[in-house]
Amino acid sequence: MRVGRFLERVIKMPWVALWGLPFFVFNAGELRHWMPMLGGAHEWLRTFFLRRLGARIGKGSRVRSHAYVTRPKFLRMGVNSRIGNGCRLFLHDRLTIGDNVHIGSGLSVITTDHRIDDPARPLAAQGMNLGPVTIEDDVYIGANVTILRGVTIHGRTVVAAGAVVTSELASGFVYGGVPAKPLRALDS
Repeated sequence: MRVGRFLERVIKMPWVALWGLPFFVFNAGELRHWMPMLGGAHEWLRTFFLRRLGARIGKGSRVRSHAYVTRPKFLRMGVNSRIGNGCRLFLHDRLTIGDNVHIGSGLSVITTDHRIDDPARPLAAQGMNLGPVTIEDDVYIGANVTILRGVTIHGRTVVAAGAVVTSELASGFVYGGVPAKPLRALDS
């Protein structure tokens, strides 16, 4: 029996639906500690289960260990893209990742922020603003980058480690800093 068919049967079991599935989706990286024969299969398992929960993940794309994804139905990934270890994707709106995108460890994507424009209401009661995040083809994002709602990162762009992306990034530059600003042209 193929592994894929076996896992499809396991998912349909009531106990997996109740408590086992979240374990496999969010902690599949831990499987390598007690099942050495899996090798790199924990990435495949996480990708498999995220797809089952509604994420659209292209061929050859992987989500590495300890990645946390809220609402996988909002995740769209192209082909041959990678999400690094320990990334946190807080998705209340769409996150679109293009083809051949490499995302380093510790990335945070947040598709919401809080409204604070009504002085007559308490801050916590003012609600949220939503905005999709788009990362186009051929983008490299370094470790511990934060991307906020409504951002588009255009193709052929590099974002340096530790940057905070608050607005649209044009193609062909290396960006870094808080907030992210162009450091140099990519081809120089």
